[in-house]
Amino acid sequence: MNESQKKIFIKISISFACGICVLFIGLILSFPVYYLGMRNPHLNKIPGSVIDIARYQAELIRLGVSDPWFIQLARYFGRFFTGDWSLSFIINEGTPAIELMRDIVPNTIGLVLLPMIIGIGGVMLVRILERKNNKIIDIVIKMLTAIGLATPIFLFGTMMQLVIGLNTDFPVLYRKTPSLPNPPYITGFDTFDSIISGNWDLAFDFILHSLLPWFILSLLITPLFIKLTRNRIETRKKDVSFTSNSFFIAKIFGYLFPMILLLELTFVLTGFGYYFYMSVVMGDIFVIVSCLFTIIIFFAFAIFFSNIIPTCYTLLRKKVPKFFKLFHPKGDLQPTKPEQVIEKIPNKRSNAKSEIKSYEYQENNKNKFSRLLKFYLIPGWRHPEFEAIEYKNRNIKSKRRFSKELLTPLTIAGIMIILSIIFMGIYAPWLTPFTIDNITPPDFLPETPYLRPSPEHPLGTTAYGFDILGRLIWGTRGALIFSIIVVLIGLGIGSQFGFLAGRFHRYVYHGIIGSMIIFLIIPGFALLIVFNPLFPVNLPISFSIGILLIPIFSVIVADAVRKEKSGFNIIRSVIKYIPLEIAFAILLYQSLGFIGVTDERIPQLGVDINYGRGMFTHFESKFWPGLYLFLILFGFIILHEGLKTSTRHIEIKAEQFHAL
Repeated sequence: MNESQKKIFIKISISFACGICVLFIGLILSFPVYYLGMRNPHLNKIPGSVIDIARYQAELIRLGVSDPWFIQLARYFGRFFTGDWSLSFIINEGTPAIELMRDIVPNTIGLVLLPMIIGIGGVMLVRILERKNNKIIDIVIKMLTAIGLATPIFLFGTMMQLVIGLNTDFPVLYRKTPSLPNPPYITGFDTFDSIISGNWDLAFDFILHSLLPWFILSLLITPLFIKLTRNRIETRKKDVSFTSNSFFIAKIFGYLFPMILLLELTFVLTGFGYYFYMSVVMGDIFVIVSCLFTIIIFFAFAIFFSNIIPTCYTLLRKKVPKFFKLFHPKGDLQPTKPEQVIEKIPNKRSNAKSEIKSYEYQENNKNKFSRLLKFYLIPGWRHPEFEAIEYKNRNIKSKRRFSKELLTPLTIAGIMIILSIIFMGIYAPWLTPFTIDNITPPDFLPETPYLRPSPEHPLGTTAYGFDILGRLIWGTRGALIFSIIVVLIGLGIGSQFGFLAGRFHRYVYHGIIGSMIIFLIIPGFALLIVFNPLFPVNLPISFSIGILLIPIFSVIVADAVRKEKSGFNIIRSVIKYIPLEIAFAILLYQSLGFIGVTDERIPQLGVDINYGRGMFTHFESKFWPGLYLFLILFGFIILHEGLKTSTRHIEIKAEQFHAL
């Protein structure tokens, strides 16, 4: 075994060990849901209801709920590894939970697989287009990415159902026509099983019902993959470690889970996300735990393959270098070692211009960067006093340039949208005659539901006669207060961990960031769904989502501290990500409102979209809340893109300055 084979074997072994550790940690983290859920009547309706208290208590004793927690933990691990995940008693009464997972997981895999392939293809296409270094193409890509990220999947799905369902006979609900039989179980994938069994009509029906969900999921997954890939490239980390790979996969995992669950609920697709939500609503604790088992297994496999694939990528890149140039076009900002730059610049100043041009970045700074390289080639200019003076002057110029170049088109557009949102939130009592009590339960106005627009109700009314405009205005104030609390919690706690991880040795960095991955094993969206019935006193949603943002802000601050030297540059690097995380938090909050998890006494746009989801004939009842939610998210996202654009070339020059 040669040296390269030993390195590959070591990497595979470490990847396998990471997957096993994630598996055991995930089981420990999910145990409290089982431990508390078995004692909670809302999540543990073992006889199907809690009316027969004697039968309920007898069943709990039989299951060993009164045993000490460590005995229950050992039994919990034993059930997982032996495959005895107990029986479903409500969702599919009498069916083993592991068999239920075997039936529903392939449905979700079949739903996600094609959009993910399209998303990866979209990333490759964008990487090819970026080779041209065209500003117009770059702006178009950023705008399309922002539109895709700002469009809630439940809004897009609902509107597509409305447009297509009213005008055509195209199926917009369910996985298949309800009157058709189920195919025999062969592979678990219904379309393939229908084809193998020779039932082509049933296979065509499955495909026809999947076209619209595939289309919607592809349009939303593609910009997500593009955004995550570009962020990963622009961080320009010197070392691609197991920690960074695992955290990247954990973020993708956390973003995909709410997309899948919301899509399945919107189109009534009986997949993994649909059954997970229904098991929480109906109180089938063993199906809930089985869903958590399945999530942990998939996450462990994702962590394993996320560290194996880069190893294979490195080997293939050496063997097929031309193909992998597609992933690293000239426009990418790849770090270059100082000796590589200096070796390739000739000593003769007459021939230096032609070589220097190959190392210039296409950010309208060719002349400045060329002078900087020549400046470092002139002997005698590396005096420490001059370097200190130049470093100080460069920081002053960087601050001035940042304040001047902050006014990019994307930044201006984002600021204008956000200022209008702030204005509406501050002056809510003056913009609508309705108080917050008039537009929320239990105060129902004597109005007819779904009224058309009129002088009294400019945008119409909702299902319960609530004024749509009033709910939009008051919902804006709630969204602003919510986003401020979430950012303060996530950034306040995450910045402390991030500073420690970025300031000290790389072992400290890997230790802290690796511990943050633990909190991403079970998606936060899944935990938020379970939290409400799990605790007798519900935690505020803003506090819960703020805690979920701590790992994200920890990595952002840690990378900024490791990369930047001055405090101003660190703050600037962190600020540009705050609007993106605000948009993500608001989207998560409105998604919870759409599925009915949050308090309906608080005006929410997601709740309004849910009110009008089943009424195809009342277009405005879901159009105006959806449009306003899209504008809020779009404003924060393009502000993030504008801040990144205005600081990008400053950071590039700073890195090259320190490298030389």
